[in-house]
Formats: sequence, structure tokens, C-alpha cells
Amino acid sequence: MTTTAGQDADGTGGPAVGDDAGPGSRTSRGRGAATRADVARLAGTSSAVVSYVINDGPRPVAAATRERVLTAIAELDYRPNAVARALKTQQTQTLAMLVPDIANPFFAEFARAVQDAAFEQGKVLLLGDSGGSLQRETAYLRRFLDQRVEGIVLIGARRDSSLRIVEASGVPAVVLDRQLDEGAAISSVGIDNKSAALAATEHLIGHGHRAIACVAGPSEQRNATDRLAGWATALHRAGIAPDPALIHVDDFSVEGGVRAGRALLDVPDAPGGGTRRPRADDAGEPSQEPPRRPAHRPTAVFVSSDSQAEGLLAVAHRLGLRVPQDLAVLGFDGTRRSAYSDPAMSVVEQPLLAAAAAAVALLAPGRGRRTRSGDSTLGARVVRTPVEHVVLGFSLVIRRSCGCSPDQSPPDGPWDTTAEGVRS
Repeated sequence: MTTTAGQDADGTGGPAVGDDAGPGSRTSRGRGAATRADVARLAGTSSAVVSYVINDGPRPVAAATRERVLTAIAELDYRPNAVARALKTQQTQTLAMLVPDIANPFFAEFARAVQDAAFEQGKVLLLGDSGGSLQRETAYLRRFLDQRVEGIVLIGARRDSSLRIVEASGVPAVVLDRQLDEGAAISSVGIDNKSAALAATEHLIGHGHRAIACVAGPSEQRNATDRLAGWATALHRAGIAPDPALIHVDDFSVEGGVRAGRALLDVPDAPGGGTRRPRADDAGEPSQEPPRRPAHRPTAVFVSSDSQAEGLLAVAHRLGLRVPQDLAVLGFDGTRRSAYSDPAMSVVEQPLLAAAAAAVALLAPGRGRRTRSGDSTLGARVVRTPVEHVVLGFSLVIRRSCGCSPDQSPPDGPWDTTAEGVRS
């Protein structure tokens, strides 16, 4: 007697149509990997019902039947053919992420958060490191597309990056930590960098500082220019004219922070002070262009990334400067390492877990409209998804480097904008 798949899904069926052997050997061939037919035979059902259990649909399966199928899958160590499944469903269950420097703790923590969010959705994450090179970034994106990934998470090397390649492919993509210019056809997730930098600088002003320097990131990156603008806006609001000599633009790296420290800190104190020189074993290479040096050392520094702050702190220590007594420092990103610097770093903390979850959610298959042209292979699909720009909140995490004691609130009360995100 045979039954249809529909009957078995209702829990009343037996062996599937065409099955001529009951449970017994590990596989129908006696060796090798188990097949779906082997699972069906051992569970006493049809291959179609096994498929319903594996894919959780499209038809319901009775609880008792599902349990028999799952038991058979475990006993046979059955693993579905991912390639065949991808060809049939047009889904590879794979996402890709591209970062400019995986050795940077901020990008490493961000990648871990995206990986975990993807895993929760049953996805595998491919990771690439562009090394800050547009050419390498472009090559990676093309390879990701060749791998038929379902979505791409991108932290680009430059403001325009290689977004046109992704836009033309139709594969869903999300840009992290880099706000896009108006009209960009790709979704983004991040914080309001200008507001965050403004809050950080106002905190330093609240401690009574007026000579506040800014270590900015590369001028071709939107997040860097927004943070610099936030610093300048805070000074203007306090009636302080920003001093161009107190601005140092460099890479988002420890080495960039070392160069910034040399340029900003190895100068005389306010009137009456002397000049200290760094030791010969200082890390970092000199800038290609000598920066404009301030007449006097600042009393506080807003630093646009934790990695830069790490390098600047190293120079401050080598110059014999006490933080925060001689120099207050406030960083940006909120990596785990910032809590273990000496002293512990006050920072603008970005919500990495929330940003990663939002990015993966934007790449979910059901969010867009899928169309096909040509043949039925994976390469023929074109996916269109609605563009969304998600702006998340940030936190100002207060530690000792800014002049606050560990249990002291900021002068104007705690900053925390993490309660609500904003979508546009």
C-alpha cells in the first residue's frame, strides 16, 4: 500500500511511492552518504515529506511523522546537498562582509557581531579584507557576486567605494559605519556621527577645557568628516573658535594616532611650559606631509576612533604627560580594548550588536521583490529591495581618561541615545 505526500503530512501515511525497502542498512547502496530516499525509507514515509521537514514547509507535517524523520536524519547523519538545494531554491544561505582592515579591533568586533547575527538566521558569512584598497575592494565584491551570495554587508574603503558594482548586480547590500550621500540606492545602518562627536566634545567643554584638539579620520570618508564637523560645532556653540592647528587628519589606526600624538603633543605647554621629545623607539611612520604644529599643547583631545586614541595615549605616556591630569582624552567606537587602556578610555560607544542585527534583517529574502530573466540558474536572478537608512543611537561611556572618576556622571548628566533608532 502506498500513500501520497499529502496523506503522510497529515500523519496517516506509510512508505512513500516507489520505496521498495524498509528500514535496515545505513543507505540504500550500503555505503557512502545517506540520501533523502534513505531517510524516507528509514522513517517509513515519502521523500517529499522528508523535504517538508527539512525545509519546514511548504506543507505541514504531523508531529509523529516529523519526529520519525528527524530521528532517521540523526541516525543516518543525513546532510542535504547544499548546491542542489541552492539551484532549486535560488538561495545559497550565504552572506558576505567586506571590511577595510580586519586587524582593527573595531572592524573585527563588527565582523563578529554580523557573523553571529547571520548565524542566528541560518546563514554562513564570507569575510573579506580590502586593506583600504579600492582595487582590492572591487575584486572582492566581484568574487562575492560570483559566489552567488544572498546579500553583502560593506564597510567601504572610501566614500563612493565600489557601490555601483553592487547596485548593478541587484543583490541586496547594506553599508555599515559609512553614511552614504543622498540618492544612494543602497541601504545603510549607522549612528549620527556628527551628533555623537558634538556630545563628546561638549563633555570635554563641560570639564572646563577650551584648547580641545581633534584627531580626525581620512577626509574622503563621510563618517570622518561628520565627526570633525561635530567637534567644530560644539566649539562654536561654546564660543570657542576652532584652531586649525589643533586638527590632525590621519588613518583610523594606531599608527595614525601615534602621528597625531607627535604633531599635537610634542609642543610647549601653555605659556611657561617646556618641550618634551618622544623617545627614539616610538612606533609609527612620519606623515607624508608635515602637519601644522600648534603653538601650545591642547589640554584635551577628541579622538575619532579608539585605535587612534590608543596610539595617542602611547605618545602621551612617552612624553611624560598624565592622563587626565595634563591631558583629557575622549575616544570613539567603544571597542572592548578601550576599557583596558591606562587610564580606561571614555568613549562614544557604537551599538555594534544592534547595527549587525539591523543589517542582516535588511538582507532578509522577503524584504524585496525578486525577478528573473534568461535561464533558471542562480546568475539569472535580479533582486530589488527597498532602500532603508537606519540611524541607531549611541552612548557616551564615561571612564577616567576624560577627567571623570569611574563612578562620576558627566558634568551635564549622562548621554545615552540608544533607546530608539531612526529609520528613513
